[in-house]
Amino acid sequence: MIFIRKPNVDLYHGIIVEKDTTFEYENENVKQTLKDLVFHSITKVKGETFESTYDTTIYLKEGEVLVFEEEGRGYIKPVEQFVTVKEAVEELKCIEDL
Repeated sequence: MIFIRKPNVDLYHGIIVEKDTTFEYENENVKQTLKDLVFHSITKVKGETFESTYDTTIYLKEGEVLVFEEEGRGYIKPVEQFVTVKEAVEELKCIEDL
């Protein structure tokens, strides 16, 4: 018998980036823009004894995913590969009979 790790069924809001995708997002911790496949993010982090500001520019490709992080960081480019629910179901169907 073959086993698989139980699939993660957490759902995340996000976008698939296309060449004409643009947005601006801002909250008390982050200011972000996306235009011409360039994602720019200024993030402020405050701790008990420190304060930091991160200025990040990411050059994206069409089809890449940005996930909305609910904990105040706005949109992030995840390290892990994300797919749509439909794509995940199709991948699991391919191994159903193993």
